Amino acid sequence: MFLKWVKLVPIVSRGAISTSFMFRYLEVTSAAFSVALNFFLMFWVTLFESQWKPGLQSAYFNPYPFEKQGKVYRWLGVEGYQAILTKSGWEKLRQQQTPIKKDLQAFLAYEQASRVAEAGHVVMAGIILLITGYVVAVYSIRDALWLIVFNLFFNIYPILLQRYTRPRLQRMIRKFKVAEPDRIYS
Repeated sequence: MFLKWVKLVPIVSRGAISTSFMFRYLEVTSAAFSVALNFFLMFWVTLFESQWKPGLQSAYFNPYPFEKQGKVYRWLGVEGYQAILTKSGWEKLRQQQTPIKKDLQAFLAYEQASRVAEAGHVVMAGIILLITGYVVAVYSIRDALWLIVFNLFFNIYPILLQRYTRPRLQRMIRKFKVAEPDRIYS
């Protein structure tokens, strides 16, 4: 456990230092700052998660009753966002990391990957929300517009997409477990 923290402290420190350089050299109200901040945070959060390897068994990740059919998420345009990811090639990259095969282990791995992705986006959205609050307080809501727009696109919609997908993944996992009751699953 101690060794894990020894690895994590430099990652967090370097992430904070690189972000502070962005504050120094980029205008916080610019689109360039907003995009760069999102990608820097994605890099550092991914690196952090790869070292920490969180279990993510919190009840937060369980679907709420209103999420099971996905109507709210469809109304919010999550399927359109998913189409953008597919057309941009992002889904091909994701499928290389966690390919979907029609077996239980693949669905379990993908469901866990959805938790990790959601947790990372929640952390990034929170950090950007704090920075957005700072920009609103020091400048104006108009000056924070790029932060708000890119936080929605790079973090909020990915969170919604994970929440939309997870109930379907869990239904498939239950079907596999019913079809093969004598196997032991972790």
